[in-house]
Amino acid sequence: MSKAVSYYDWELSFKNKNESIKDIKNDNFNAIGMSDNNFKDYIKKWKEKNLS
Repeated sequence: MSKAVSYYDWELSFKNKNESIKDIKNDNFNAIGMSDNNFKDYIKKWKEKNLS
């Protein structure tokens, strides 16, 4: 009988390991896991909405 493969392992088999490493290296992530650019945009929109 063969061993069951988890969904996570099955999903990882479709990803190119080199692509995911390149993506992580190109983006700077902060402590909450967002890229710096996305976080800055979010803060600008939040300020406009809540502090105006």
